[in-house]
Amino acid sequence: MYYIVEANDSDWSKSFNQCSKTNMLQCWQYGNSKNQSTSWSVIRFLIVDDKENTVGLVQALVKKLSSIGGIVRVNRGPILTDIIAPEEKEKEAVVMIKFLLNEFKRRRWYVVQIAPEIEKSNSSNLYLRDLGLRKLKHPSYSSGLLDISLERQDLLSNLKKKWRYSLKQAQKLELRTDILKGDSNEVKILIESYKKLQKRNNFLGISDALIKELAKQCGNGWQFTLLISCKAKDLEAKEPLGTVVYVRHGNTSTYFIGLTSQEGRNLNVNYVLLWQAILDAKDKGCSWFDIGGMDITTPKGIAHFKSGLNSNLYELSGEWRIFLNPWKH
Repeated sequence: MYYIVEANDSDWSKSFNQCSKTNMLQCWQYGNSKNQSTSWSVIRFLIVDDKENTVGLVQALVKKLSSIGGIVRVNRGPILTDIIAPEEKEKEAVVMIKFLLNEFKRRRWYVVQIAPEIEKSNSSNLYLRDLGLRKLKHPSYSSGLLDISLERQDLLSNLKKKWRYSLKQAQKLELRTDILKGDSNEVKILIESYKKLQKRNNFLGISDALIKELAKQCGNGWQFTLLISCKAKDLEAKEPLGTVVYVRHGNTSTYFIGLTSQEGRNLNVNYVLLWQAILDAKDKGCSWFDIGGMDITTPKGIAHFKSGLNSNLYELSGEWRIFLNPWKH
């Protein structure tokens, strides 16, 4: 038996720290950024058991419509605290979603779209359908996790041979890599370079407004970090050879953006930058590093690059939707 309570910042932070393998989309700072950069408002809930233990957290994006009540979107939630045993998490997450649907209905949010933080399986699909949810045709989110609690040499040994070779070749070059926080002036350069890439490759990607807001955020366990690489002798480089952004959220970090110039790609700068990001996240106390998405929509070159990390791949259950009938109990 669970009940749902609305969360404040301190309660959320305390409970979030009790979760392993967190994701960025359910982080308080990400919710703040979406609230500032889009028309969606953000409401957070704690899921509490009958012993008054917080067992789950969910951050919901809400758009209120006077005619039908409201629309609610949950992306990669709920996340579960470590009170729930690993073998019970799939089943308990579905039970929590059932209680969340009741709460959404009580608030008159009748259109619900949810991408649960549940791995894809026949059993999870069956559980979710039993709640009345209908699976959408969007590709399921897939990515990979690296255990960066390992020793550095073990991390290096776990890389695929060709990836390790490309890294070593780039490390022989005279390169300078700067590690900067999100409040640095270089964020403007990052955004301009990213917009050029979007236009050149004709994809939507992440809005510049969201990137700006994410870079501004601060808080316990959160860090927006840029790694910028230039030639060591090029002290006034107008455009870096490459830039990587990773975001720390609790005990996990996520590879967020990677940009490399043609010269940078020729020099394998992207290998050095991502490896430095992994080591920096490890040094900051993270246990896990998410490679930031790799599914059927990922361009072939990027998928090949990420696959060389030899991460533990996972695929989530996908996007689901339900229309809650206000007159049906």
